[in-house]
Amino acid sequence: MVFEVACDPLLAVPLPRYSEVSKFPAVIRDLAVVVAEAVPADAMLEALRGARPGLVQEVRIFDLYRGENVGKGGKSLAFRVVMQDTARTLMDAEVDAAMAQLAELLRDRFGAERRS
Repeated sequence: MVFEVACDPLLAVPLPRYSEVSKFPAVIRDLAVVVAEAVPADAMLEALRGARPGLVQEVRIFDLYRGENVGKGGKSLAFRVVMQDTARTLMDAEVDAAMAQLAELLRDRFGAERRS
């Protein structure tokens, strides 16, 4: 048997890096905001991921809503934020501060208002 392996695609994939697994519970919070229809959701997601506090492990979009409750020309985006520390359980004040920081970032860069 003879075969050929294309190595370039294999070398393009980054190697996994070690990260410590936490024995402490994760805190999951949702952040729903209303923005103008023209604001790209992926730009908001990248901004959140780029400026996330150290205890934030993951940010992802899980909902997009357009309808009467949002108003004409607007949309509602909901982000799921997963926070966890490898050395201790997170305190409510820390979690609230991180969520406030993320909401402030969206407000300052994209004019987003928290949805109640």
